[in-house]
Amino acid sequence: MNPLIQRRMQSGSTLLELIAVMCIMLLIIGIGFGSFKFLDEKDPFEEASQNLAQMSKFALNTAVLQHRGMMIGFEKESFGVVGASVDKMANFSLPANMKMFIRRWGGKGWEDAEGQIWKFGEHGICEPLKFRFEIKNGGSHEVEFHPLTGGVVQ
Repeated sequence: MNPLIQRRMQSGSTLLELIAVMCIMLLIIGIGFGSFKFLDEKDPFEEASQNLAQMSKFALNTAVLQHRGMMIGFEKESFGVVGASVDKMANFSLPANMKMFIRRWGGKGWEDAEGQIWKFGEHGICEPLKFRFEIKNGGSHEVEFHPLTGGVVQ
């Protein structure tokens, strides 16, 4: 074997090569860290949409198990399962700066949620609806529900 190649194989890495590898690793770690959402950044729409999803599942399951129709009613600043005996499902209050809108299946546009009712049949079917949560500063979030599962459509 060539003595130059043999000596190069025994000498190991140079300081410059180690620094280059460390810089590349720091760059990858920095990009990865920056791509994650921080836990303290709370989505203002998350709690409202999760509560609505839990209520829809509860109403649909209760309607099927008890063989009776169930409803979720919407008021100006809250919504809840009508006639629910479970405290958590009874009512959810929207944040003060949030407003809720409904788009019914086949509807032309968004309607104010106040005074609306979402019905769940005893055969496990509900109306396919879309909900829009808006904050006064311009942010919004839309959630669509499946008519057979009562769950959120991804």
